Amino acid sequence: MADLTRKNGRQEQGGRHRWYEQYLPFIARSPRMQIEWLIGVFKKRSLAREEITPYIRLLMEEEQEDEVIRGLFLGLEEWVLTAMLEAADIYDTPRLFRLIPQPTLAQAMIALLKVPPPYEKAPGLPRHKIFQAVHDSSEELLAAAVRDLRHRGEGGAEFEEAYERFEEVLMDEKILTSLYPKARL
Repeated sequence: MADLTRKNGRQEQGGRHRWYEQYLPFIARSPRMQIEWLIGVFKKRSLAREEITPYIRLLMEEEQEDEVIRGLFLGLEEWVLTAMLEAADIYDTPRLFRLIPQPTLAQAMIALLKVPPPYEKAPGLPRHKIFQAVHDSSEELLAAAVRDLRHRGEGGAEFEEAYERFEEVLMDEKILTSLYPKARL
């Protein structure tokens, strides 16, 4: 309990947070501190999802931090990871989804329902990346999420077209790997 003791409104030197951490910009923080900041924002509900999106982008910016972030995600509650997925844009969603240790059906459905922005010239590409991320996590999870989305009537015609195209690509990959087992896709 000594690390949570406060003196004069500031936490002690041995505490979890030091006074200057409150004033560090988000980009100067470590991934652990960035995730803690995001959790605080989610709990306080001080920012809208759209306002959190750039912070998710900054967290996902450093590729060399994937293992660190994956390790930090291990200790997080499911609601935090779900909130991050909801706040992430379609471009950050595949990478974020891959970093989640045990993605749930609800998280897969959130990821699959991401819609490309109207200015996207190739709207199928970001969707394909999300399908691939969910598929890489678990083929069964992807199938269950698509089945539930269809049952609920969510996703629409564009989603169905993108998923059918993704299934065709998977079939093509299977055929190619059976014909050329030593070739890399």
